[in-house]
Amino acid sequence: MIIRLSGFGGENRALHPMLLPEGVGVASTNQKPGRGDLRPWKAPANVATVPAGRVTIYRMGRDVVSDTHYWLSWPSEVHVVCAPNAADTTERTYYSCGAAFAPRWTNTTLALASAPYPTAFRTLGVPAPQAQCLVSAAPPGPTTAGSFVLNSKYVITTVGSTDWVAIGAASNTVGVTFTATAVGSGTGTATVVNALTESRFYIYTCVTDMGEESAPAAPSWELVCKTLDVVTISGLVAPSGTYGINRFRIYRTQASSSGGEFYFLREIASTSTQTTDDNRDLGELLPTTTWLMPPVDLSWLTGLWNGMMAGISGRSVRFCEAFTYYAWPLAYEVLPLNAQPVALATFGQTLVLLTNGNPSLITGGTPDSMDEQPLEFYQACVAPLSAVGMGHGVAWASPDGLAYIGSSGPRMLTDGVMTRDDWQLLNPSSIKACMYERRYLATYTVGGVRKGFVIDPANASGMYFLDFGFDALYLDDLQDALFVLDGINIQKWDSGAAKTVTFKSKLFKLPKPTQAFACAEVVADAYPVTFKLYADGALKHTQTVLDANPFRLPAGYYAMTYQIQVETTGAIQGAAMAHSMRELATT
Repeated sequence: MIIRLSGFGGENRALHPMLLPEGVGVASTNQKPGRGDLRPWKAPANVATVPAGRVTIYRMGRDVVSDTHYWLSWPSEVHVVCAPNAADTTERTYYSCGAAFAPRWTNTTLALASAPYPTAFRTLGVPAPQAQCLVSAAPPGPTTAGSFVLNSKYVITTVGSTDWVAIGAASNTVGVTFTATAVGSGTGTATVVNALTESRFYIYTCVTDMGEESAPAAPSWELVCKTLDVVTISGLVAPSGTYGINRFRIYRTQASSSGGEFYFLREIASTSTQTTDDNRDLGELLPTTTWLMPPVDLSWLTGLWNGMMAGISGRSVRFCEAFTYYAWPLAYEVLPLNAQPVALATFGQTLVLLTNGNPSLITGGTPDSMDEQPLEFYQACVAPLSAVGMGHGVAWASPDGLAYIGSSGPRMLTDGVMTRDDWQLLNPSSIKACMYERRYLATYTVGGVRKGFVIDPANASGMYFLDFGFDALYLDDLQDALFVLDGINIQKWDSGAAKTVTFKSKLFKLPKPTQAFACAEVVADAYPVTFKLYADGALKHTQTVLDANPFRLPAGYYAMTYQIQVETTGAIQGAAMAHSMRELATT
């Protein structure tokens, strides 16, 4: 009888140890999956420090490979998005934190002035002016000859040296009305005939030094005036705050428009409190009517396709205007039925909304066309920071295990690997996770002790547990490197000294009690390896294996069930034991 151990497919806690597949064990600690053998993770290595009490880290300087620069950190759970902008050379970065503070943005100029980072920021959005503008009208003053508009009607106010007959008047007399046939010359003046009356409304917006424009203030009171009156617009007031507002834009209605649309009139510095409508030609239609600031409680800021971002506000999911990350129209809102949103994650062009009930899928090409599809998959998200987009799907911690939704539908990744009771022992509400090397890597806390696990969604026959954990995770896409936070230390994953990896096999059951196995061997890249033999649940032998040669096992007992446990800081390809050296040589 020969017992062989190879494959090393992680740990399974759901099945009876005797019923486990070959290569799957009852214990796997610090095992790095992917090579088919048993090898350890390396310990994370310190690369930088942040102030104490931080729980979120993010590396700015995404175009430069670096482990040390520049680490932004916060004492709250913050969600960060570096949104695309072809004209941006300062790595403009947006972040939200729910109740802790209103959404913000920063860039390399603001954030990196001095450590700790971010040094400075601005509140995201541009607030609309709170005060409506005041308007008044007065007839236009006299026009001096040389400035008359062809085919416009005037009344002579002073004759001066102008030949009025030459430009269309019946005589050179004050009070004569004429239609200008030339611009005129000389020192005479005339007042344009201002006979038509119309109704107008005026509004104004605030504009920042970044060119971002707010929603408008409330419209002015109705102004009834002559068509060519000079209108004074006053009472312009910019909201206070860190928004960078440096100018106002003035808009008004025009007589020929329908529906009360507002058209651009002029732009002035925000240091001015008034201006005039001098009857210049109007410009484009006001674009920002519905452009509200993001909600102050916005959390889970998430980058989407087609220049969109999403976030959670109260019981709803909100979306920004495409490529306009400071504008969040209320009309772009999805409200899940009878559930509280708790987390967002994406795969492909699908946004997965996780709630305290069943999840929903949200799809659409533009923010005004987002469609919600609730799923009949009753797996609430019990740990918002466990939600991870895996490219092919999204995984999250639910009460029953690690839930997953992808293009082929929902499933439980831990089915057949852990029972619900096993899963609850991990304290799933404490899980924080990310994707690393296509696998789900998580940390959790039980009894004040941090630990971790790894599971492969594509082959979830076993889990790989860690005897250590961390406070936060950050995946650097540029380097394809994982960084974790341990207290004040930012550490690069799998970069230090090798951990000790431990694997304990399934329970091998013989048909009847059998005399003890006589010999064993371990095939490894490096030695020493610690070999332990369990028979009928009792530890019978511990051996420090120094090379690939077979070694003797103690005799003097009979047993019906056996397990092998190996420990190393190197890599093991396999182990075997037999009742004789001859038998072992056949492995």
